[in-house]
Amino acid sequence: MQQKTSIISTVQKYYLFQFFGNLAFFSPVIVLFWRANGLSMAQIMLLQSIYAVGVSIFELPTGAFADYFGKKHSLCIGALFWTMGMIWYGYSHSFWQFALGEITVGVGAAFISGADRAYLHYILRLNNDEKSFNKVEGKARGFIQIAQAVASLAGGFIGSFSLAATLFATSISNFINVLLVPTFPPIRKESSDKIHYFKLIKDSIFTVLTNREILWYTLFFGLFNALVWPLQFYAQEYLRVLQLPVYFFGITFMMFNVLAAVGLAFTHQFDTAVKEKSFFILSIVSSCTLLTLMMFPSIYILPLWSLFLIAAFMIQTIISGRVLQIVPHEKAATVLSIQNLLRRLIYALIIPFLGMITDSVGMRPALMGYSFLMFGLLGFLIIIRKSFK
Repeated sequence: MQQKTSIISTVQKYYLFQFFGNLAFFSPVIVLFWRANGLSMAQIMLLQSIYAVGVSIFELPTGAFADYFGKKHSLCIGALFWTMGMIWYGYSHSFWQFALGEITVGVGAAFISGADRAYLHYILRLNNDEKSFNKVEGKARGFIQIAQAVASLAGGFIGSFSLAATLFATSISNFINVLLVPTFPPIRKESSDKIHYFKLIKDSIFTVLTNREILWYTLFFGLFNALVWPLQFYAQEYLRVLQLPVYFFGITFMMFNVLAAVGLAFTHQFDTAVKEKSFFILSIVSSCTLLTLMMFPSIYILPLWSLFLIAAFMIQTIISGRVLQIVPHEKAATVLSIQNLLRRLIYALIIPFLGMITDSVGMRPALMGYSFLMFGLLGFLIIIRKSFK
């Protein structure tokens, strides 16, 4: 009974960590913040490329850090970097100041990336409850969307008075996580489990490259999320084109996240029902939704933007659950970091060009073409999947 109570407490703390870590008060107005400081869409996308490259540089070292020195330490350091990055960002006004802020929060994201899910999976496995991972992680994704919904609503109103204040508010929520993580129970490891730091990185890369099933999951996760994630920045541009007031941005993003939270609560049921077809279904839904939004721009179809969040997080949860069933726990965070590394490298390559094309031809033509690119690339990966078995 005490063990059961302990795991429930740990899972609840995990939910809190995800909640506070995703109280991104800046999210509904960050594009307006950049625009107010004179940035073009190409510069905005270049900032995201800098962020992605910055995270990529630290992705593998921090993943191995989590496996070697402890996932708790990694999560705490990540939250601290996010806190510092948000404070710096709030005082910034130029492209290069923003770039330094992106690198700082990028380091924080790298320390958290993979370590959170690997920590949860190992705790569940220690308690013989590994099968609950998708269910618990799906619920955690729901908490993330609820946090983002709350932050979006509050951020829209805060941003109507001061755009920079949304960044300072976000630093406070991340600092709460700095205080929360030390209360997590530690993962006890036998000394024989501990692999040399650099050997851990080498072995994890070897595992991904030689296990064809993990390799396909890594490729699909990297490509899918790299293609879908830039769309979050276009949601604000979409609202701006529709000439909606700033406070409405917050209300709209809250709606996106509430709808996403409801959808993500059914991740386990969705995966159980459709099994291997989940990758095809989510690819079709994402590309067709983007095409529809661009062909018929209207306030009445705004809820469709939430489908991108649902699809991205469902893919992350489904693939993480399957990969973590295959890899040993001492390599878990590193292997997941490799997946995120690939995602961010693809993302870093795509978004500067997408931003330049948008500045050149406009948002709607650019994203219409992008929807066909998504369909083609993801469809190709799904078609060749059999060769990876």
